[in-house]
Amino acid sequence: MSLWYFLSDWFAGVPTLGVLFKRFMINVAWACILLFVMIILQLPAEYAAVVYFGVLVANCVMGIVFAFQRAQMRD
Repeated sequence: MSLWYFLSDWFAGVPTLGVLFKRFMINVAWACILLFVMIILQLPAEYAAVVYFGVLVANCVMGIVFAFQRAQMRD
């Protein structure tokens, strides 16, 4: 599957809650893979915290943008 498959429905107007959930889960999956690699490489825990909170911030921003898009569609 290509990256465009995952992004096409996101950029096709206002996404649905299912699309938002899919994007959240893709971000979480990438973070889990990255954290696993960091464990193998025995990197400092500060890097893991950056990854964890980075995904949290990215998902929050996506949720806020989603809410604004929905509000604009209702107006």
